[in-house]
Amino acid sequence: MAFNRFVIACGLAALAGRAEPAFAQYATTEPSAVEVTAARNCLCLERSVEDRRFELDIRNGIFEKSRADLDAIEREVEQRRPTVDVNDPNQVDAFRSLLARADAARTHYEQSAVPEQQQAVGRYNAVVDQLNAACKGRSFTTYAWEAARRDLVCPRN
Repeated sequence: MAFNRFVIACGLAALAGRAEPAFAQYATTEPSAVEVTAARNCLCLERSVEDRRFELDIRNGIFEKSRADLDAIEREVEQRRPTVDVNDPNQVDAFRSLLARADAARTHYEQSAVPEQQQAVGRYNAVVDQLNAACKGRSFTTYAWEAARRDLVCPRN
């Protein structure tokens, strides 16, 4: 048992005498500027996809709200139509006002909510296509990723 302690102590002393850890014998690999630029481009495209996804989620919410508002007012028109007394000017005016609100809701849905949502889908799909074209199937060294992340600044789009 004493012999084992002596061997272990000698081994530790030998290790303690080394100036460098074992992994320091490998030189750090500097990635090429081209690889760092490509990795940085992929990181920026990933951010753009996240930004466009956020925008798309917001637009989808607005689109769905506009559609729900239109559906609700159209149901109200259909429910009230048979009950309107055409001989009562107040009821006729109230129903005309309801029809005007329904027309405004339809116009907003068709001319604003739908096109804006379609444009958001188009922007999202375009940046996903860019990401796939530039980065799909590519691999970068850890050194390139680290260099690309360092002081990463992406263009606004």
